[in-house]
Amino acid sequence: MMCRCCPSGSRPRRTVSTCGSSGKSVYASRVGHCGQRNVSCSTDYRLALKTVDRTAGRGDIGGLATEPSRQLARILRCKDEFVSIRLKLPMKFLSAMLFAVVLTACGQQAPNAPNEPDQVVPADPARWSAVDQTLDAYLLSSGGPLDGYGFAVFNRDGLLHTRYGGRYSGETVVMLASASKGPAAAAVLTLVDAGLLDLDAPVARYIEQAGAPIIWPADKQAITMRMLLAHTSGLAGNELVQAPCLYVSVTITLQQCAQQIAQVPIQHEPGTTFSYGGADYQVAGYVATLIAGMDWIPFFDQAIAAPLNLDTFTYGDPKNVTNPRIAGGARSNLADYARIMQMLHNDGELDGIRVMSPATVAMLKVDQIDEATFAYGPFSTEDQAKFNGYSLGFWISDPHQHPGSRGPELSDPGLFGTTGWIDADPDYGAVILIESNTSTGLEMWSAVRPQLISLLR
Repeated sequence: MMCRCCPSGSRPRRTVSTCGSSGKSVYASRVGHCGQRNVSCSTDYRLALKTVDRTAGRGDIGGLATEPSRQLARILRCKDEFVSIRLKLPMKFLSAMLFAVVLTACGQQAPNAPNEPDQVVPADPARWSAVDQTLDAYLLSSGGPLDGYGFAVFNRDGLLHTRYGGRYSGETVVMLASASKGPAAAAVLTLVDAGLLDLDAPVARYIEQAGAPIIWPADKQAITMRMLLAHTSGLAGNELVQAPCLYVSVTITLQQCAQQIAQVPIQHEPGTTFSYGGADYQVAGYVATLIAGMDWIPFFDQAIAAPLNLDTFTYGDPKNVTNPRIAGGARSNLADYARIMQMLHNDGELDGIRVMSPATVAMLKVDQIDEATFAYGPFSTEDQAKFNGYSLGFWISDPHQHPGSRGPELSDPGLFGTTGWIDADPDYGAVILIESNTSTGLEMWSAVRPQLISLLR
C-alpha cells in the first residue's frame, strides 16, 4: 500500500485523509493510487499492526496527519520503499489483533485496465471455447435474455479463465442481492479469528457488553451468531412478516433496524428451524459492529476489502448509507467477487495474505441445518431441492447431484442471478456475474458446471 498525495487534477478512488496543509487527497487503497492502477501491494492488516507512541503525535507520516491517541502503525515494504502510515482505527477492534508480526507482500506492475482479474495461470482459449459458447448463448445477440455477463474460473493455482460477454467488461458493477451473504459471513468470521467472537454465545451478551441502547427481548435471548449466519435464529424469514427497515438503506440506522427486527415476534424456537431471510444478517452485522467498534462498511473494508485489494465491492457510501443491507445490498465487479471466492477456496489466503484461518474457513463446509426443520427458502420448489444444506452464508449442494464432483460444493446465488461457487473436489471455483434474475443465473450455472468438472477433473 502506498500513501501519497494525488497530483493536481487527479481523483483518488478512495479518499481517506488529506495531505497535511496541502489539502490534496490521499489515496490509500492497496491497488494503485490517484485513480491509476500502477502499483500493486498487499498486506494483511491484522498482521501489520504495531503499537506506536500514543502520547505524542508529531508531524505527518506518509502525508497523513497524525493524532496522539487511538493510532496504530502499519509498516509496509513496497517497491523497496518503507512507508510508515498511522491510521486512526478503533483500538477495541484492532488491539486484539496484535498477535503477529509485520507481513508484507509487494506485487509487480499491475495491468493498465482497472478492475480486471489477474491471469495467474497461462490462458488457453481453445480449452475454454465450449464453455464460452455455452455462456454466449444467453446473450441477446444469440436469442438469450442477457445484455452481458462476466465469468471467471479459478483453482488453487490462480485464475484459469475470464470471459466477458455483451456489454460487460472489467468495469461493470452489478447488484449482488443475496450473493452478498457469503462475503458478509466471511467478514463476521474474522472476529472469531481475532478472538473477539464466540459463535455459540448469545448475541445478547455482546449487546449488553457494548452498552448498546437497544432492547433485546426475552424470547430472543438464546439467539447466537451461528444461528444468525445459518438462518436458524427463529427470526422472521418470510417476507410478509419482515421488519420494514430491511428495505430502507437511508433515513434509518443499522442500530434502529436491529431494534425494529427485535420487536417483530419470533417465528420459531432459536436453533430449531431454517428460515431464510435478511433479518438474520442485519442483526449479525449490527452485533459485529458492536464488537469491532466501527460501522459495517468500514468494518467490512478492514476485514475483507483492504486485505484482498478490492476496488469496487461495497455495501454503499458510508456518508449516505446508514443502514446497509448486509444480506443483499452489496455491489461488485467480477474481479472483486472472484477474489473473495478465491480466498475462501484457498482456505482463507490469497496472494500470500492470510485473511481468515483455515479452521474458520472449514466451518463453511459444515452443514448447519441438517437437523433443522425447513420452513422457508428463496428458490422454487424444484430448485430448492438442489440446495439441501446451508452453512454460514453459503448453500451446500449434495455432490451426488453433480457427477464427477465429490464436493462439498458451496454456493451463494443472488436474486439478480450472480452466482459464485467453489468445489473442493475437483479443485475449482467460479463466478457468473449478471444482473437479471435467479433462474437465469441457475440455468447458466447448471449449463457450465458439467463442462468445468470435465475440464478440471
